[in-house]
Amino acid sequence: MAFLGLFLLAVPAMILVGLAVVGAVLEAESIALGGVLLSLTLLALRGIAFELRTVRAAPEIEPIDPTEMIGIAGAILVGGFVTFVLVVEGGLTPVVAASVTGLLAVVVRRPLAVPAYCGAFVGMTSPIVFPTYWQGLVAAVLAVAVYLLAQPVFHGVGGKLGTTAFVGAALTILGTPTSFLGDQLPASDTVALAVGFSVVAAVITFALHHRSPLDPVSASGVVGLLGGVALPLLYPAVGGLLAATVYAASFAGMSDSTRIPDERWMALAGIVVGLVVAFTEPYLGGSGGKLGTIAFVSCLAVYGLLGTLHQMIVKMHIERLPRRDVS
Repeated sequence: MAFLGLFLLAVPAMILVGLAVVGAVLEAESIALGGVLLSLTLLALRGIAFELRTVRAAPEIEPIDPTEMIGIAGAILVGGFVTFVLVVEGGLTPVVAASVTGLLAVVVRRPLAVPAYCGAFVGMTSPIVFPTYWQGLVAAVLAVAVYLLAQPVFHGVGGKLGTTAFVGAALTILGTPTSFLGDQLPASDTVALAVGFSVVAAVITFALHHRSPLDPVSASGVVGLLGGVALPLLYPAVGGLLAATVYAASFAGMSDSTRIPDERWMALAGIVVGLVVAFTEPYLGGSGGKLGTIAFVSCLAVYGLLGTLHQMIVKMHIERLPRRDVS
Protein backbone atom coordinates (compact mmCIF):
# COMPACT_ATOMS: atom_id res chain seq x y z
CA MET A 1 0.00 0.00 0.00
CA ALA A 2 2.89 2.37 0.74
CA PHE A 3 4.13 2.06 -2.84
CA LEU A 4 0.67 2.89 -4.19
CA GLY A 5 0.47 5.94 -1.93
CA LEU A 6 3.90 7.07 -3.10
CA PHE A 7 2.85 6.66 -6.73
CA LEU A 8 -0.40 8.58 -6.25
CA LEU A 9 1.45 11.58 -4.80
CA ALA A 10 4.56 11.50 -6.97
CA VAL A 11 2.89 11.34 -10.38
CA PRO A 12 0.75 14.52 -10.17
CA ALA A 13 3.69 16.40 -8.64
CA MET A 14 5.91 15.48 -11.59
CA ILE A 15 3.16 16.30 -14.08
CA LEU A 16 2.78 19.76 -12.57
CA VAL A 17 6.48 20.63 -12.57
CA GLY A 18 6.68 19.24 -16.11
CA LEU A 19 3.93 21.63 -17.14
CA ALA A 20 5.97 24.46 -15.58
CA VAL A 21 8.80 23.55 -17.95
CA VAL A 22 6.34 23.63 -20.85
CA GLY A 23 5.02 27.01 -19.71
CA ALA A 24 8.51 28.49 -19.51
CA VAL A 25 9.63 27.17 -22.90
CA LEU A 26 6.47 27.40 -25.01
CA GLU A 27 4.48 30.18 -23.35
CA ALA A 28 7.26 32.44 -22.03
CA GLU A 29 9.69 31.36 -24.77
CA SER A 30 12.54 31.22 -22.28
CA ILE A 31 14.97 28.37 -22.81
CA ALA A 32 17.00 29.47 -19.78
CA LEU A 33 14.04 29.31 -17.38
CA GLY A 34 12.94 26.08 -18.99
CA GLY A 35 16.40 24.66 -18.27
CA VAL A 36 16.23 25.78 -14.65
CA LEU A 37 12.81 24.21 -14.18
CA LEU A 38 13.95 21.02 -15.94
CA SER A 39 16.85 20.79 -13.49
CA LEU A 40 14.38 21.17 -10.63
CA THR A 41 12.26 18.42 -12.18
CA LEU A 42 15.24 16.06 -12.16
CA LEU A 43 16.03 16.96 -8.54
CA ALA A 44 12.42 16.24 -7.57
CA LEU A 45 12.78 12.83 -9.20
CA ARG A 46 15.87 12.29 -7.06
CA GLY A 47 13.83 13.18 -3.99
CA ILE A 48 11.20 10.63 -4.98
CA ALA A 49 13.92 8.02 -5.54
CA PHE A 50 15.31 8.65 -2.05
CA GLU A 51 11.83 8.21 -0.58
CA LEU A 52 11.30 5.00 -2.54
CA ARG A 53 14.54 3.63 -1.10
CA THR A 54 13.36 4.55 2.40
CA VAL A 55 10.01 2.85 1.90
CA ARG A 56 11.68 -0.33 0.67
CA ALA A 57 13.88 -0.47 3.74
CA ALA A 58 11.13 0.42 6.24
CA PRO A 59 9.37 -2.27 8.30
CA GLU A 60 5.76 -3.11 7.58
CA ILE A 61 3.40 -0.39 8.79
CA GLU A 62 0.63 -1.43 11.14
CA PRO A 63 -2.89 -0.78 9.77
CA ILE A 64 -4.70 2.31 10.96
CA ASP A 65 -7.16 1.82 13.79
CA PRO A 66 -10.76 1.90 12.44
CA THR A 67 -11.77 4.59 14.92
CA GLU A 68 -8.88 6.78 13.81
CA MET A 69 -9.78 6.11 10.20
CA ILE A 70 -13.34 7.32 10.77
CA GLY A 71 -12.04 10.46 12.46
CA ILE A 72 -9.70 11.21 9.56
CA ALA A 73 -12.43 10.66 6.99
CA GLY A 74 -14.88 12.86 8.86
CA ALA A 75 -12.33 15.64 9.27
CA ILE A 76 -11.49 15.68 5.55
CA LEU A 77 -15.16 15.74 4.56
CA VAL A 78 -16.02 18.50 7.04
CA GLY A 79 -12.95 20.55 6.09
CA GLY A 80 -13.86 20.37 2.42
CA PHE A 81 -17.52 21.22 3.05
CA VAL A 82 -16.79 24.20 5.33
CA THR A 83 -14.28 25.69 2.89
CA PHE A 84 -16.56 25.22 -0.11
CA VAL A 85 -19.44 26.86 1.78
CA LEU A 86 -17.24 29.80 2.79
CA VAL A 87 -16.30 30.30 -0.87
CA VAL A 88 -19.72 29.75 -2.47
CA GLU A 89 -22.05 31.13 0.19
CA GLY A 90 -19.70 33.40 2.14
CA GLY A 91 -18.01 35.03 -0.84
CA LEU A 92 -14.50 34.50 0.54
CA THR A 93 -11.57 33.80 -1.72
CA PRO A 94 -10.38 30.19 -1.68
CA VAL A 95 -7.13 31.21 0.04
CA VAL A 96 -8.90 33.03 2.87
CA ALA A 97 -11.58 30.33 3.20
CA ALA A 98 -9.07 27.48 3.50
CA SER A 99 -6.91 29.47 5.93
CA VAL A 100 -9.94 30.14 8.15
CA THR A 101 -10.95 26.48 8.01
CA GLY A 102 -7.48 25.37 9.06
CA LEU A 103 -7.34 27.78 11.98
CA LEU A 104 -10.85 26.81 13.09
CA ALA A 105 -9.87 23.14 12.99
CA VAL A 106 -6.92 23.81 15.29
CA VAL A 107 -9.19 25.58 17.78
CA VAL A 108 -12.12 23.15 17.61
CA ARG A 109 -10.37 19.77 17.22
CA ARG A 110 -6.58 20.07 17.19
CA PRO A 111 -5.89 16.29 16.87
CA LEU A 112 -7.82 16.27 13.57
CA ALA A 113 -6.58 19.64 12.26
CA VAL A 114 -4.20 18.03 9.75
CA PRO A 115 -6.82 15.96 7.86
CA ALA A 116 -9.30 18.84 8.15
CA TYR A 117 -6.74 21.11 6.49
CA CYS A 118 -6.35 18.52 3.73
CA GLY A 119 -10.11 18.65 3.22
CA ALA A 120 -9.96 22.44 3.10
CA PHE A 121 -7.76 22.20 0.03
CA VAL A 122 -10.37 20.07 -1.73
CA GLY A 123 -12.90 22.80 -0.90
CA MET A 124 -10.70 25.41 -2.62
CA THR A 125 -11.80 24.02 -6.00
CA SER A 126 -13.48 26.73 -8.06
CA PRO A 127 -17.32 26.67 -8.11
CA ILE A 128 -16.95 26.94 -11.89
CA VAL A 129 -15.22 23.58 -11.88
CA PHE A 130 -17.43 22.06 -9.16
CA PRO A 131 -20.86 23.64 -9.76
CA THR A 132 -22.53 21.24 -7.30
CA TYR A 133 -21.76 20.09 -3.78
CA TRP A 134 -21.89 16.49 -4.95
CA GLN A 135 -18.72 16.89 -6.98
CA GLY A 136 -16.96 18.31 -3.95
CA LEU A 137 -18.16 15.34 -1.90
CA VAL A 138 -16.80 12.85 -4.43
CA ALA A 139 -13.46 14.67 -4.50
CA ALA A 140 -13.30 14.66 -0.70
CA VAL A 141 -14.05 10.92 -0.54
CA LEU A 142 -11.26 10.25 -3.04
CA ALA A 143 -8.94 12.45 -0.99
CA VAL A 144 -9.76 10.33 2.07
CA ALA A 145 -8.67 7.21 0.20
CA VAL A 146 -5.42 8.83 -0.96
CA TYR A 147 -4.74 10.22 2.53
CA LEU A 148 -5.00 6.77 4.09
CA LEU A 149 -2.93 5.08 1.37
CA ALA A 150 -0.19 7.71 1.60
CA GLN A 151 0.10 7.65 5.40
CA PRO A 152 3.45 5.79 5.42
CA VAL A 153 5.22 7.98 2.83
CA PHE A 154 6.62 11.51 2.52
CA HIS A 155 6.31 12.31 6.23
CA GLY A 156 7.20 15.93 6.86
CA VAL A 157 7.34 17.02 3.21
CA GLY A 158 5.47 20.30 2.84
CA GLY A 159 2.57 20.18 0.40
CA LYS A 160 1.71 16.53 0.96
CA LEU A 161 -1.79 17.43 2.17
CA GLY A 162 -2.43 19.61 -0.86
CA THR A 163 -1.21 16.92 -3.23
CA THR A 164 -3.60 14.48 -1.57
CA ALA A 165 -6.44 16.93 -2.14
CA PHE A 166 -5.31 17.57 -5.71
CA VAL A 167 -5.51 13.88 -6.59
CA GLY A 168 -9.09 13.71 -5.33
CA ALA A 169 -10.13 16.93 -7.08
CA ALA A 170 -8.35 16.15 -10.35
CA LEU A 171 -9.80 12.63 -10.61
CA THR A 172 -13.27 14.07 -10.02
CA ILE A 173 -12.76 16.73 -12.66
CA LEU A 174 -11.53 14.15 -15.18
CA GLY A 175 -14.58 11.99 -14.46
CA THR A 176 -17.16 14.76 -14.98
CA PRO A 177 -18.10 17.08 -17.86
CA THR A 178 -16.31 19.98 -16.16
CA SER A 179 -12.73 20.89 -17.02
CA PHE A 180 -9.73 22.66 -15.56
CA LEU A 181 -9.35 26.42 -15.88
CA GLY A 182 -6.41 28.30 -17.34
CA ASP A 183 -4.97 31.79 -17.30
CA GLN A 184 -2.25 33.74 -19.07
CA LEU A 185 1.32 33.72 -17.86
CA PRO A 186 2.02 36.70 -15.60
CA ALA A 187 4.35 39.49 -16.69
CA SER A 188 8.01 39.24 -15.72
CA ASP A 189 7.70 41.89 -13.00
CA THR A 190 4.79 39.96 -11.49
CA VAL A 191 6.86 36.76 -11.56
CA ALA A 192 9.61 38.57 -9.67
CA LEU A 193 7.10 39.79 -7.08
CA ALA A 194 5.65 36.30 -6.74
CA VAL A 195 9.08 34.76 -6.16
CA GLY A 196 9.96 37.43 -3.58
CA PHE A 197 6.75 37.01 -1.61
CA SER A 198 7.04 33.24 -1.90
CA VAL A 199 10.48 33.22 -0.28
CA VAL A 200 9.28 35.43 2.58
CA ALA A 201 6.14 33.35 3.17
CA ALA A 202 7.98 30.03 3.10
CA VAL A 203 10.67 31.20 5.53
CA ILE A 204 8.19 32.84 7.92
CA THR A 205 5.95 29.78 8.02
CA PHE A 206 8.91 27.49 8.61
CA ALA A 207 10.22 29.74 11.41
CA LEU A 208 6.78 30.04 13.02
CA HIS A 209 6.28 26.32 13.47
CA HIS A 210 9.90 25.49 14.31
CA ARG A 211 10.76 28.45 16.52
CA SER A 212 7.40 29.33 18.11
CA PRO A 213 4.57 27.39 19.78
CA LEU A 214 2.51 27.34 16.56
CA ASP A 215 1.90 23.99 14.90
CA PRO A 216 2.33 23.66 11.09
CA VAL A 217 -1.39 24.08 10.33
CA SER A 218 -1.63 27.25 12.44
CA ALA A 219 1.56 28.68 10.93
CA SER A 220 0.34 28.11 7.39
CA GLY A 221 -3.16 29.35 8.21
CA VAL A 222 -1.87 32.61 9.70
CA VAL A 223 0.45 33.32 6.77
CA GLY A 224 -2.22 32.36 4.25
CA LEU A 225 -4.85 34.52 5.91
CA LEU A 226 -2.59 37.56 6.06
CA GLY A 227 -1.51 37.14 2.45
CA GLY A 228 -5.03 36.39 1.25
CA VAL A 229 -6.42 39.57 2.81
CA ALA A 230 -3.56 42.03 2.36
CA LEU A 231 -2.11 41.30 -1.08
CA PRO A 232 -5.31 41.80 -3.13
CA LEU A 233 -5.65 45.20 -1.41
CA LEU A 234 -2.02 46.19 -1.98
CA TYR A 235 -1.84 44.89 -5.56
CA PRO A 236 -5.36 45.01 -7.03
CA ALA A 237 -4.30 43.83 -10.48
CA VAL A 238 -2.23 40.79 -9.45
CA GLY A 239 -3.06 40.38 -5.78
CA GLY A 240 -4.95 37.14 -6.32
CA LEU A 241 -1.93 35.49 -7.91
CA LEU A 242 0.39 36.82 -5.22
CA ALA A 243 -1.94 35.60 -2.45
CA ALA A 244 -2.05 32.16 -4.05
CA THR A 245 1.74 32.11 -4.28
CA VAL A 246 2.12 33.08 -0.63
CA TYR A 247 -0.32 30.36 0.38
CA ALA A 248 1.53 27.77 -1.70
CA ALA A 249 4.81 28.84 -0.10
CA SER A 250 3.25 28.49 3.36
CA PHE A 251 2.66 24.80 2.58
CA ALA A 252 6.34 24.39 1.78
CA GLY A 253 7.07 26.06 5.12
CA MET A 254 5.14 23.31 6.90
CA SER A 255 8.03 20.92 6.16
CA ASP A 256 9.76 19.09 8.96
CA SER A 257 13.41 19.91 9.63
CA THR A 258 14.33 16.30 8.85
CA ARG A 259 13.36 17.07 5.24
CA ILE A 260 14.47 20.70 4.90
CA PRO A 261 16.87 21.56 7.72
CA ASP A 262 16.68 25.35 8.07
CA GLU A 263 15.47 28.68 6.70
CA ARG A 264 18.24 28.95 4.11
CA TRP A 265 17.12 25.84 2.32
CA MET A 266 13.50 26.80 2.82
CA ALA A 267 14.23 30.08 1.00
CA LEU A 268 15.36 27.99 -1.96
CA ALA A 269 12.11 26.04 -1.81
CA GLY A 270 10.28 29.38 -1.80
CA ILE A 271 12.02 30.41 -5.02
CA VAL A 272 10.95 27.16 -6.66
CA VAL A 273 7.36 27.62 -5.48
CA GLY A 274 7.18 31.12 -6.96
CA LEU A 275 8.50 29.98 -10.33
CA VAL A 276 6.26 26.94 -10.59
CA VAL A 277 3.15 28.89 -9.58
CA ALA A 278 3.87 31.49 -12.25
CA PHE A 279 4.63 29.11 -15.09
CA THR A 280 1.73 26.74 -14.44
CA GLU A 281 -0.87 29.52 -14.58
CA PRO A 282 -2.19 28.27 -17.97
CA TYR A 283 -2.60 24.71 -16.73
CA LEU A 284 -4.81 22.75 -14.30
CA GLY A 285 -6.33 25.90 -12.83
CA GLY A 286 -9.35 25.91 -10.56
CA SER A 287 -8.50 22.61 -8.91
CA GLY A 288 -8.17 22.38 -5.16
CA GLY A 289 -4.76 21.18 -4.06
CA LYS A 290 -2.81 22.56 -7.01
CA LEU A 291 -0.96 25.03 -4.77
CA GLY A 292 -0.09 22.28 -2.33
CA THR A 293 1.20 20.08 -5.14
CA ILE A 294 3.46 22.92 -6.25
CA ALA A 295 4.80 23.20 -2.70
CA PHE A 296 5.24 19.42 -2.56
CA VAL A 297 7.31 19.16 -5.73
CA SER A 298 9.34 22.21 -4.70
CA CYS A 299 10.21 20.59 -1.38
CA LEU A 300 11.04 17.34 -3.14
CA ALA A 301 13.45 19.22 -5.41
CA VAL A 302 15.27 20.72 -2.41
CA TYR A 303 15.20 17.37 -0.62
CA GLY A 304 16.62 15.71 -3.73
CA LEU A 305 19.37 18.34 -3.92
CA LEU A 306 20.27 17.85 -0.26
CA GLY A 307 20.38 14.08 -0.67
CA THR A 308 22.54 14.35 -3.78
CA LEU A 309 24.98 16.71 -2.06
CA HIS A 310 25.17 14.34 0.91
CA GLN A 311 25.99 11.42 -1.36
CA MET A 312 28.70 13.42 -3.10
CA ILE A 313 30.28 14.46 0.21
CA VAL A 314 30.26 10.89 1.51
CA LYS A 315 31.80 9.60 -1.72
CA MET A 316 34.53 12.26 -1.67
CA HIS A 317 35.31 11.43 1.96
CA ILE A 318 35.61 7.71 1.22
CA GLU A 319 37.85 8.31 -1.78
CA ARG A 320 40.20 10.40 0.36
CA LEU A 321 40.66 7.64 2.95
CA PRO A 322 44.07 5.93 2.72
CA ARG A 323 44.01 2.48 1.16
CA ARG A 324 45.03 -0.31 3.49
CA ASP A 325 46.18 -3.81 2.82
CA VAL A 326 43.78 -6.09 4.66
CA SER A 327 44.88 -9.32 3.01
